Amino acid sequence: MFLKILFLLLAYLIGSIPFGFLIGLSKGVDIRTVGSHNIGASNTGRVLGRKYAYITFTLDLLKGALFVALFRYGIIPSKYMVLDPSLYGFIAMIGHSFPIYLKFKGGKAVATGAGFIFAYIPILIPIGLLCFIITLKISNTASISSLVSTTLLLIISIVFTILKIDPITKLPISIYYIIFTICAFSLIFIMHIPNIKRLINKTELKA
Repeated sequence: MFLKILFLLLAYLIGSIPFGFLIGLSKGVDIRTVGSHNIGASNTGRVLGRKYAYITFTLDLLKGALFVALFRYGIIPSKYMVLDPSLYGFIAMIGHSFPIYLKFKGGKAVATGAGFIFAYIPILIPIGLLCFIITLKISNTASISSLVSTTLLLIISIVFTILKIDPITKLPISIYYIIFTICAFSLIFIMHIPNIKRLINKTELKA
């Protein structure tokens, strides 16, 4: 029971690590005070350059993927797991959006959510990234790209959950996966409400 609680706590604490904020500080910039004031990859790239967006995105993605992969592929025995690997991905997203290190004021959890989804069903990696890139190319707006690709991944996840198996790894897909995927989608949507309002008012920042 101690280890079960410990791994849940670690998922949150690691998810809370604000990589965009830390990278900004290393460059002498508090990204919470510039651009969109967000600590995620989009604003980090907007403020510091595209290279730092890629670095932040990768690190934030790994936060969401870490414990999902460790439990999903048996690196940590399932006897230490609560419910399903997907729970740990969702908890990492909560950590990113409400990080204890920044007084619970964090980011939108898109990259961390992507890590959670991709670690559970790897075939979604190229699908999600391709959708994001194409939408970003068309709209030149990170929030639109995030919402469109997240919606697509949710739909595909529902299909795979109905089929009950990952076509690549052949591992079973638990009903808990779609439950926590819906929770993840809801969190991302809620965190994007200010962006949606700016999109409606045509004041949203471009990528």
